[in-house]
Amino acid sequence: MENLKLDSKICKEEIVGVAYSGGGNRGSVHIGIMKAFIENKIVPTHIAGVSVGAFVGAFHAADPHSLSYFNLAKELLGEIGRDLFGLSIPQIIGKFLTQGTRVKSLGSLDKFESFMLKNLPFRTFEELKVPLVIGLTNEHNGQDSWVSKGDIIKPLLATASVPGMQAPVEIEGIHYIDGGATDNLPLFELARERCGTIYACNAGYGGQALRGPKNFLETMVAARELAHYQTERYEEELIRCKYPNIKIIHIEPRVGLDLPPYDFTPEKIDSVIEASYSKTKDILANSSV
Repeated sequence: MENLKLDSKICKEEIVGVAYSGGGNRGSVHIGIMKAFIENKIVPTHIAGVSVGAFVGAFHAADPHSLSYFNLAKELLGEIGRDLFGLSIPQIIGKFLTQGTRVKSLGSLDKFESFMLKNLPFRTFEELKVPLVIGLTNEHNGQDSWVSKGDIIKPLLATASVPGMQAPVEIEGIHYIDGGATDNLPLFELARERCGTIYACNAGYGGQALRGPKNFLETMVAARELAHYQTERYEEELIRCKYPNIKIIHIEPRVGLDLPPYDFTPEKIDSVIEASYSKTKDILANSSV
């Protein structure tokens, strides 16, 4: 977050940004949000996303004017499962049996990469109708890194590489991991683009009481979400100090919070999408913008 000495009035209300947070299978929340935005004719000039938020953000950026990609995004998310991330029980057991203590990650992104190459209707950022920036984390120095040009597949893989779950993804000689590790709700990049109106779409934890984790995976996810919540609050406070005229509208449907990690069961995903869509419509109707 360098270069903070900017004119506090540089952000313009008519420059509209949408930030999509990480959240694993709760990316279904973002698909519902995207539908509500399109139906309410809220057309962003810039979109930023990390992890699954980058995945949904790419579909939104591909056509922010119509629902042409809504069904495809919904369908693809419903086809994702633990197997695509190498996290099914047989896959994990097989990995430990063949690699033993040399295992560097529980899962693998190989199948997910093949899945995206086969199904995504775009391959580069330049094919999108609205500028999209994807957040990554540089594994070597822990710094946030932002990609907005060229190949889009590798950045989508890298921003989904949860430490311990998947191996880092190499891009031009540098290894990257989950963008949510450094910025799970990417608001600052939108402020840099002079966005004076930012819709902060958070599919993750928002301060509510957490149910007790049922296993080690849920314990890891819960710990990450607590950390994300704190950094998101600090980032927003800093932005408001640097850009006092900025408008940040929180879109937090708070649905799908009981989804177990990596559970992409189509029926559950569809239910969360519809609930998120309905809640987002209500939020937008009561918004002052």
